[in-house]
Amino acid sequence: MTRRGFFEKFVATLFGASGLAFLAPALAYLYPNKNFASGSREFVDVNDKPLSAGEIKEGEQRTGLVQGSPVILFRRNGELSAFSAVCTHLGCTVAYFPEDEVFECPCHGGEYDIDGNVTSGPPPRPLAKLKVKIENGKVVLA
Repeated sequence: MTRRGFFEKFVATLFGASGLAFLAPALAYLYPNKNFASGSREFVDVNDKPLSAGEIKEGEQRTGLVQGSPVILFRRNGELSAFSAVCTHLGCTVAYFPEDEVFECPCHGGEYDIDGNVTSGPPPRPLAKLKVKIENGKVVLA
């Protein structure tokens, strides 16, 4: 192999690897993770216990799992609301701040309002809102 041939292959490999390094995050942005499969799922808190309907009071929020995916559940105006805690940008877990009624993503500064709509940052779409049902006294999300 000539010096020129080696240099051409080296540069092509370098640019190809660099292109892939930029392509992966772009694809993750355009095609983010899907949050949940269909069907009803029981909310399990951080202590690995199902949550009963009366355990969460007005203004309180709980973070837990539904089929292994993080969920934020809170009571506002007497009603239970739930959102996927998975940011729609790159899949980081958002945190809910009840005093400001805002969800914040720690990874890239994305913010969502109390209804899950994007208010700032890079997220391409709102948080997934989940339907809350009470079955046999337990909180179940659909």
